[in-house]
Amino acid sequence: MSANLLLDDDMNTIWESCQAGARCLAENGIENADWESRALLCDQLDLSLGDFLIRKADPMTEAEAALFAQNIDCRCAHVPLQHILGKAYFYGLEFNVSPSVLIPRPETELLVEHALKALQAGMSVLDLCTGSGCIAITVSTQCPGIKTDASDVSSEALEVAKKNADANDAPVNFIQSDLFEGISGQYDMILSNPPYISQAEMETLMPEVKDHDPHLALYGGIDGLDFYKKISANAPDHLNPGGILMMEIGAGQAYDVSTLLRENDFTDIQIIQDLNGLDRIVTGRRA
Repeated sequence: MSANLLLDDDMNTIWESCQAGARCLAENGIENADWESRALLCDQLDLSLGDFLIRKADPMTEAEAALFAQNIDCRCAHVPLQHILGKAYFYGLEFNVSPSVLIPRPETELLVEHALKALQAGMSVLDLCTGSGCIAITVSTQCPGIKTDASDVSSEALEVAKKNADANDAPVNFIQSDLFEGISGQYDMILSNPPYISQAEMETLMPEVKDHDPHLALYGGIDGLDFYKKISANAPDHLNPGGILMMEIGAGQAYDVSTLLRENDFTDIQIIQDLNGLDRIVTGRRA
């Protein structure tokens, strides 16, 4: 059902509009429909949760109702909420997002958390496949005094990342590069959340991901390991002695990625699990 059919009264209140939007989202299979409807409405009207509760009996103007209905229809079509809002939150920071970049995921915060445990001022970091820049920008702001480079093959993604760095006052140097092709320096740490979805898994993704996230940031080859093979083989040439390589992985990839690191002479290989007990990070140290 179109949101326009739910929001066609002349004087819907903010509360009535929010409830109608939630019903439409739920009918189209959107989880957390109440929360998402409120998030869309509060963002549109620039309301905090407190403002929303205070003003819920206020009428919506015709223009406000029309825009809200349009946004609800977009979400019902499984356009990601973050794309409609134009932003996402990661490690407490706000990031601009677009169809050119992977939407920052909460699970990637684990990569940042463990990187920060090993980083200190004066160290150098490279973030490969930076996308929105969320990893590089976050470690840069959370650990002042480190030198941070970030690379991506996509010029469109780098434009988004540069805007995010400016917005968060993060001193990150961005490089357009297909993995290590344009990288000349050596680093104390290399971080990456590379594309790791296999060919079979691509068909099982939620429409929000399959139809709206850039395939360039998702597809990791037939077995999902293409980028891990290239990164593990070439990272030693760009790591200082004792330098750390830390990568996010997909489900069931821990053994294969650990083996790749071992075959390329990494030591101290660790598999780090997330709060759900799933293997999420593989890390190794250059001998």
